[in-house]
Amino acid sequence: MPFPAHIPTDLTRAEVSALRSFGIKHDDIAKYIGIDPTTLVKYYQYELDTAVTKANAQVAQRLFNKATQQDDLQAQIFWLKTRGRWRTADKEAEVETNNETLTKIREMVNDLNKMNTSDI
Repeated sequence: MPFPAHIPTDLTRAEVSALRSFGIKHDDIAKYIGIDPTTLVKYYQYELDTAVTKANAQVAQRLFNKATQQDDLQAQIFWLKTRGRWRTADKEAEVETNNETLTKIREMVNDLNKMNTSDI
């Protein structure tokens, strides 16, 4: 016996969007709504395609507000590490590389000084 025709409502669109933004799979959303997965895609493709982006945008907006308006240091650091591509490990590695380079230069200068003093 076939399912009755499905008619999307504002409520079911909101539910599909919310469930998808939480990472729920299509099959599970279809079960929750009480429809076949192909019907879900047929009637809710827009919600399925945009839910995660909309949720990420809301979270990013809140994080941005905390970092810029509330002067939240953790939010600022997180933003710069993820969006500004700041990396603590990169800075530490850079300092270590610079220290190694300085050590090699000092060794070369010492070797040159030894050569020069032995010629005298």
